[in-house]
Amino acid sequence: MAVRQIGQFVIERQIGAGGMGIVYAAIHEPTGRSVALKVLTPALTADLKLLKRFEREIDILKRLSHPNIVKYYGGGTQNQQRYYAMEFIDGGSLQDILQRKHRLGWEQTIQVGRQLCAALEHAHNAGIVHRDLKPANLFISRKGRLKLGDFGIARDTEATALTAAGKTVGTYAYMAPEQIQGNAPISGKTDLYATGCLLFECLTGETPFTAENPAEMLIQHLNDYPRNVREIVSDCPVWLDELIERLLQKKQEDRPHDALAVHTELAEIHRRMTQSQVTSAARTSSGTGTTGSADAADTAGVPKKKKKKKDRSQFYERWWFLSAVLALVIGVTVWMTLPPGETALYDLARAGWESGDQAFQRDAREKHMLPYLERFPDGKHAAEIRQWADQIQLDVLEAQAEKKARGNKEPRDSFEAAYITAWQVEQDRDRNPLEAIEMYHAMTEHLKDQPDAGYWVMLADRHLKNIRTALLESPDRDQRIRQRMRQAEMLQSEGKSAEARAIWYHFREAFYGFREVEAFNLYAVRRTNEEPYPIPDEVSGSR
Repeated sequence: MAVRQIGQFVIERQIGAGGMGIVYAAIHEPTGRSVALKVLTPALTADLKLLKRFEREIDILKRLSHPNIVKYYGGGTQNQQRYYAMEFIDGGSLQDILQRKHRLGWEQTIQVGRQLCAALEHAHNAGIVHRDLKPANLFISRKGRLKLGDFGIARDTEATALTAAGKTVGTYAYMAPEQIQGNAPISGKTDLYATGCLLFECLTGETPFTAENPAEMLIQHLNDYPRNVREIVSDCPVWLDELIERLLQKKQEDRPHDALAVHTELAEIHRRMTQSQVTSAARTSSGTGTTGSADAADTAGVPKKKKKKKDRSQFYERWWFLSAVLALVIGVTVWMTLPPGETALYDLARAGWESGDQAFQRDAREKHMLPYLERFPDGKHAAEIRQWADQIQLDVLEAQAEKKARGNKEPRDSFEAAYITAWQVEQDRDRNPLEAIEMYHAMTEHLKDQPDAGYWVMLADRHLKNIRTALLESPDRDQRIRQRMRQAEMLQSEGKSAEARAIWYHFREAFYGFREVEAFNLYAVRRTNEEPYPIPDEVSGSR
């Protein structure tokens, strides 16, 4: 059987299809990486509206970089087929899980909600409203991490809308009233309504509204209110039921403020429920409710024992007994407050890391990872925990800096200012990706010996590697590199030799050892040394 290949991707099997093309499981041949390859057939490519929507989806995925959003790996065109590769998620979708289990418990539902809200917060901050949230578009890795995908009808609030005014898009069971009406403004709160529908379905196994035809369902979204979750599932926490009720309000202003607010509220519900369970267990273990049994035992005794028990002259013995009990309670309390051992700390740290939830991860870093590293700096898990702690801190710094950049707020210091400048260049689709690589590489070099700059160096290196990987896998790789080298030659001819040498230097250092671009690397080395050398020709690897 002949192997089918599109670009650098070897097709394995079809895993999905829809109005925006076909999705295949594929292998990126140069690296062996498993990817999901979305292909727009030639017939669909001929439809200019669909082609624009496909291109817009690519642009949106390029702008989004978050642990709970499917990653974009690059794309191209072959035989009039437009395609792009994205992260392959090995655990199926939330829809698959609900079909198997019918419904989820409140703890799992909160996990789904928190990870989804983390993804939505990132997307909304970037000006993207998904508009098509449903179980089939929420992918779950085998480790339990949720990934939001399929931005095919996402709305870029910073760009011109492709959907005509008054036209309805989305999936009926999860559509907000303003989305159905078509003429009301779409915002992040539109996604929050769909989030409420999803949480309702996770807990009950059914969507908030059911109908025999789409028109009836749309009318229900506009005019009706669903049953309370607790009427269907009695073990649902009352606070979660109330949150879902607010998410499903008809007016946007009556819903929670934003995805971050929902994420925070879900965390608080989880904390309350966990605390309630611990309190209940403590009461049970302390013997509350056992007086009836004690009374029965007393009545089974002989009269003399009853007299003796009531004799106040024996109070000392009873006091001694209570003192002993008190000492025991104090001892148990002290034992419980002792810091956990190395293995216990590692287990707690690992559970936080593997949760995939950023809030849980940050909490685990402060409560378990950093204490482990302080108490067991040479422990057998120290290297692994240090890596987790560093990654979590990088995510925090990244989110804080990018939020400041979008809000035009002042950076806290020169390190953050350098990162924001490089990040803004990276986000500019009209700029050559090599410009961002140069800026991130300059950060790694100039800040590496500066006190307190360690995390910023690591963050710059992470971005550099991600952009480099995307560029190396891009079909227009050589064109973009050649374009940047021509700019360097122009700077050199204008007498700006320091700027030209900086471009060549950062390229040779950032791409050292990568065989795919070794001809360009040789060119950069020679030009950095001010030796005459031509820019490599059309085929990478030639001169």
